[in-house]
Amino acid sequence: MTNNFFTSIIQFVILGVKEMKWTLKEIQEHRGEPVYFTETINRETALMDRDKEILAVSDIKATGFLLYENRSVLANFQIDYTVTLPSSRSLEPVEVTFNIPIFETYVEDEMNFEGSNDPEDVIIPIEDGWVDLVPAIEDNILLNIPTQILSEEERQSSDMPQGSNWSVVTEDDLEKQRAKEKEEQIDPRFAGLKALLQDEENLD
Repeated sequence: MTNNFFTSIIQFVILGVKEMKWTLKEIQEHRGEPVYFTETINRETALMDRDKEILAVSDIKATGFLLYENRSVLANFQIDYTVTLPSSRSLEPVEVTFNIPIFETYVEDEMNFEGSNDPEDVIIPIEDGWVDLVPAIEDNILLNIPTQILSEEERQSSDMPQGSNWSVVTEDDLEKQRAKEKEEQIDPRFAGLKALLQDEENLD
């Protein structure tokens, strides 16, 4: 077997193991040209460990590029995936599909980095010579989980689930119910005065 054959096998193994990680050196070797990538990874177990509400996560497709300039690496990519979450109304599983753009900057020297002054820009120090996109992917998935999850049928219906001793109500209905209960708890003396005033108005 030739040396090229063994080299190809080694490169294949390395690429399979690194999973969304690049060494700073290999990015620098592109001499200012973008390093384009399309990768598919599975982070279901890690995400479910971090958020117990998650029922399932599909494979995550990441597409974009890395660019080395000014002693930093710009990561510009998009992730596409589906998360299964419990319905906020019925707790039934609901699949939600996402397409999220991610922009982050990885720097060699965070203290001396001269980049954007925008406080919303994410600046991440490069550790041990590696640019690892997995933490950014996981964090963005968790940050983009919506607070209200409804299936398509639930969006089309105003019916709320209920049982023998319980029911689900909307926030508006809850506020109306609280106002009614508060009115019913008014001091009886004030209630009597209110009734007297109403009688006088009726006489007028």
